[in-house]
Amino acid sequence: MKHFVILSLLLHVATANAYNLDSIYTVLDNEIARADQYIQRKEQDLASLDEKSQGSRSPQSRYERTFQLYEQYSSYDDQKAKRILADCLQQAQDMEDLERIDLTKCFLAYQNSLSGYYSEAIHWLDEIDEDALQGMTLEYYYYACTHTYGELGRYSDDPTLSQYYYRLSDHYREKYFEVADTTSSFYHQRQLATLIGAEHADEAEALCHRWNALLVPGSHDYAIMTYYLSECYRLRHDEAGRRYWLAQSALSDCRNAVTNQASLWTLADLVGKDGDLERSNRYIEYSWMCTTMFGGHTRSWQVSPVITTINNNYRTNLRRNNRNLRILLGAVSVMAVLLLASLLFLYKRNKLLFAARNELRRINGKLNHVNAQLNESNQQMKQVNAQLHDSNRVKDEYIGRFLDLCSHYIDKLDAYRLKVNRRLKANQLKELLRMTSSDDLRETETRELFANFDAAFLRLYPNFVEEFNALLRPEYHQQLGANSELTTDMRMAALIRLGIDDSARIASFLRLTPNTIYNYRARLKSHAAGSRDELEAQLKAIGLQHNEQRNEHS
Repeated sequence: MKHFVILSLLLHVATANAYNLDSIYTVLDNEIARADQYIQRKEQDLASLDEKSQGSRSPQSRYERTFQLYEQYSSYDDQKAKRILADCLQQAQDMEDLERIDLTKCFLAYQNSLSGYYSEAIHWLDEIDEDALQGMTLEYYYYACTHTYGELGRYSDDPTLSQYYYRLSDHYREKYFEVADTTSSFYHQRQLATLIGAEHADEAEALCHRWNALLVPGSHDYAIMTYYLSECYRLRHDEAGRRYWLAQSALSDCRNAVTNQASLWTLADLVGKDGDLERSNRYIEYSWMCTTMFGGHTRSWQVSPVITTINNNYRTNLRRNNRNLRILLGAVSVMAVLLLASLLFLYKRNKLLFAARNELRRINGKLNHVNAQLNESNQQMKQVNAQLHDSNRVKDEYIGRFLDLCSHYIDKLDAYRLKVNRRLKANQLKELLRMTSSDDLRETETRELFANFDAAFLRLYPNFVEEFNALLRPEYHQQLGANSELTTDMRMAALIRLGIDDSARIASFLRLTPNTIYNYRARLKSHAAGSRDELEAQLKAIGLQHNEQRNEHS
């Protein structure tokens, strides 16, 4: 039995998930919370319609507007609806329009039976001469008789009278179906009530779907249709489907400010049986408020047992919760004592832990300081290593270049010696004087020296031109010459990069005066993209990062 109960609950949850009941309950909760706004909007619409009816000029137009006002009040305020019907009756009598008089009496009978005033409903039906009726008036007369006697049969305590009224209701229902408009809301309601009373769930559901094709979703008729659809699911014992369509019906009623409703209090009863007493209580409170606003007897009779059941369930649940609360309070008291003892123990342990943590924090502080110093030393060491590697590379390159140049110049001097010797032996003194007096040799050798320097430097620092220009503003960027020779500014920067930052030594190498070199340096600083005071330090760092990356790759 235990396993059967658990399986039933699991099946119920699975079915509820298929209909997404939690989602539609949440939407319904939100709409009930906004019910005052819907009621306020309804009151504004009714006031506007009432104003239009008062402004009608012709008696016929005024009757039609007043009857439209009744249709809006019929499911909202029973007393006001009946007073409006009384006005309609007076207007019809003033016009001596017998058809409208009888039609109004039919609706007076229907409205009284709808709200539980059965003697008044019988009174109005007795005033109507059935034989004199025809067309739409006859249809509404039969419908009012069917509804009135059906309600009397349902609520009569005398079984004999109950059966009598049911027979009368069946009699008038058959007559109603003979003359009814098969597209009207009354026709579909009466057909559905008949099919569901006979427990023909499939036929009733099919009729609901056909009726739904004629309805505006969310209208009052849509709420009635979905209520009957929930009854189809009740006959099939599909409780999740029943709850879903009841919620849909209650949503439409709430949004249309319908106070004569049956869906919500029925759903409140079912939700209470599901154990959700808080939501059930919220639904029944709103439903009772609507019943009070409508003012009829019938809904009060129907809602009262549900309120009693929900109240009893709520009180039972409250007693159970109080008992559980006392048990929980005792358990909490025991836990509090144990917790207090634990807190005292933890307090002592925390004091020791706090002292140890402070000592560890102090040691960590020292370690962090030492690590910072070590990192700084490592950075400095890394920078020194990069500079040493760069210096070694420059040294190796220029030692090789120096040895080649020395050998080359020895060969040149020997060739020059032989040429002079030949001139002396040939007694070509004038030619010898011309050779030694010309500056061509110095200029040629200077150009060759610069070409060797440029080639060696660019081999050492292949990205020199890009890094050099990056230190200058764009408009002062420089490019290599036609034979890849450096400009004078570039050679001066190259010498500074090699560590030769004395203006006299730079002037000597470049064959310029120290004053000229000073002007060149000042002009170069004025072209700096950043701080002019940092330009030469930045020049000395050209190529270091590239060399470090190449060393790490190696």
